Amino acid sequence: MKVVLKQDVKGLGKKGELVNTSDGYARNYLFPRNLASEANAQAMAELKNKEQAEKYRIETETAAAKAAAAELAGKTIRVTARAASSSAP
Repeated sequence: MKVVLKQDVKGLGKKGELVNTSDGYARNYLFPRNLASEANAQAMAELKNKEQAEKYRIETETAAAKAAAAELAGKTIRVTARAASSSAP
């Protein structure tokens, strides 16, 4: 039976992965503990949407970081500080 994991399951997979398990394991362990859901059309569509959203988020963050790097390129930052005078104990 194909299931989509809702949480990380040791020895099986990570959250959001589509994995193949035996029917009994899925029905008797994963489903009652809300660790997985059956891989039907709706679950597959949600998984695909989550993957696309994550990909879009990564692309936009990368573009923003590159824009910030381009804006800072060639600029120098000067920090001036004075050491505080303190007596040694």
